[in-house]
Amino acid sequence: VFVLGVGTFFMATTIALFATLEGPIRARLDETTFLFSVQFAAVVIANVVFQIPIGRASDVYGRRPFIIAGFVVLIPAVFAQGVVTGPWTMLGARLLQGVAVALVFAPSLALAGDLAGDRGSGTTLSVLTMAFGLGVALGPLASGVLYNLGGLVAPFTFGAVLAVFALVLTYVEVEDTLERGQAGEPAPRD
Repeated sequence: VFVLGVGTFFMATTIALFATLEGPIRARLDETTFLFSVQFAAVVIANVVFQIPIGRASDVYGRRPFIIAGFVVLIPAVFAQGVVTGPWTMLGARLLQGVAVALVFAPSLALAGDLAGDRGSGTTLSVLTMAFGLGVALGPLASGVLYNLGGLVAPFTFGAVLAVFALVLTYVEVEDTLERGQAGEPAPRD
C-alpha cells in the first residue's frame, strides 16, 4: 500500500505541474485563456470518462497490469507538455495524461482495498487519497521552482522522471491480488 501511495503521489504531482504555468504555456502556444482552461480540464475529464471502464476491466484482468500501463503512458504524456508547440498537441497530451491517471488511480484504489481486507479499508484507502492530495498541493510548488530554474521543459521533465520512478517501484514491488484462475473471470457482483 505504501508503494501505491508513493505512485499516487508522483502521479498527482504530474497533474498539478500545469496549474501554475498558465502564462508561460499560453505564451509558448499563443493561445487564449479559454483554450488553456480546456487543456487544464482535459486530464480530469479523461479520467472521469475512463475510470469506470478501467475499474471494471481491472476486476476481470487484475489491477497490476493497468497500473503499470498507466505509468508507461504517463511518462511521455507528461514530458510532451514541456516540449509541444501547438495548442491542440497540448490538448492531446493532457487527454492522454487523463487516460494514464485513470489507468493508475482506479486499479490502485481497488488493489489497496483488496489488500486492506479486514484490517480497515478506510485507513488503507486514506493512504492513497492523502498521497493524491499531497501531490496536488506540491505539484504547483515544484513547477514554480523548476520553471524558474530551467524554463518550461524542466517541470514536465521532472514529472516524467517521477513517473519513471513510479513505474519501476510498481513493477518491482506491487503484486496483483487476483488469485491464479481468477483473471479473466468477472468478479462476483453484490
